[in-house]
Amino acid sequence: MTNEVDAKTARERAKAIAEQRRAERRNRKRKCVVCGVEESDKTPLTAHPEGIGPACKDEVSCQNRRAAAARP
Repeated sequence: MTNEVDAKTARERAKAIAEQRRAERRNRKRKCVVCGVEESDKTPLTAHPEGIGPACKDEVSCQNRRAAAARP
């Protein structure tokens, strides 16, 4: 009987951990791989043409932000 109870509590604990991880993934902000800005309504992200991750939809403003960040 105790083995069944232990197995049941282990499954419930695993389900709770998995749900917590899913929630964290949903709430995590994505960042542009080129300039590093976080995704928002003003800066929506799309797939990068070279497939390296999410990138800004507007390439010109993305390059401007990257250049501004590189300046000391």
